[in-house]
Amino acid sequence: MAGNICNTNVYLPDDAASEKAVRRMFEEQVQWAMDAGVDYIIGETFAHLGEALLALEIIKKSGSAAVVTLAIHKKGVTREGCPPAEACKRLCDAGAEIVGLNCVRGPATILPLLREIRKAVKCPIAALPVPYRTTEVELTFQSLSDPRGPETPHGHPFPTALDPLTCTRYEITEFTRQARDIGVDYIGLCCGAGPHHVRAMAEALGRKPPASRYSPDMSKHYILGTDAHLLKKYQDFIEDL
Repeated sequence: MAGNICNTNVYLPDDAASEKAVRRMFEEQVQWAMDAGVDYIIGETFAHLGEALLALEIIKKSGSAAVVTLAIHKKGVTREGCPPAEACKRLCDAGAEIVGLNCVRGPATILPLLREIRKAVKCPIAALPVPYRTTEVELTFQSLSDPRGPETPHGHPFPTALDPLTCTRYEITEFTRQARDIGVDYIGLCCGAGPHHVRAMAEALGRKPPASRYSPDMSKHYILGTDAHLLKKYQDFIEDL
């Protein structure tokens, strides 16, 4: 079981009052987690490397193992301007057991950064993208557009009209395989993930969780199935297309 702390939205670099407030928050939250008997603590969604390092310091003082992941926005660096690979190396060197990225970017735009991180660090790395179809033009799910969709009150799909931009379970399966091949050790998903996404991810890693009994068996489909007695129906269906 994991405990969790995350970005506070009050952290300001080189601001003593801000750091004091954030430190107090993290110390309180980490203590709650330790009182609950967690096995390790996750610090996640940090856009500032400085805040991530502060979180790591406090987690390590508690005696817990630490997973620390950064959120890299469309500029491709932390808020201080540090490249993700360098930032993760600093976190690894500071004692994090696992470092990596979570949130903001979908599979297509998080993978290139993971490749660079894998080259830069010796510790295990983590990847937890959002399950949305981000692109080289629209790098984050906050920047996604949907020309087919109706106008939203706030002018863009994020955060309440992302539905048509969601990855399928098959896209998540492919991401999982690519992440594994890169050498990602700790794989998950962030905002917007559904149970079918997580199940597909587990199955792509060769696991069979109890919920796999709900995975679709297309061989039984009345039209698209491969059972011999269904093939004639399939041929009829193709002719009707």
